[in-house]
Amino acid sequence: MKVESGTYEKGDAHISIESGNREIVIKSKVIKIYGEEIRRTVEDMTKDIDAKIEVEDFGALDWVLRARLEAAFRKFRGEKE
Repeated sequence: MKVESGTYEKGDAHISIESGNREIVIKSKVIKIYGEEIRRTVEDMTKDIDAKIEVEDFGALDWVLRARLEAAFRKFRGEKE
């Protein structure tokens, strides 16, 4: 099962969560500057999920990233929108 949230637009982030072993993949042009913060947010918000989580950052602020992660996580758990 694979779920997604977000867009590929500037100022947003695209999140995909796929069943499988725990793995976090982050793609961002600013990974050298904000990579650790992005990873910390993803780790914190998804610590209870055993899946492959891919984050494509397009300059999203932290609250946008958190909203996209929450939306994807809820879809992954089968919650209605």
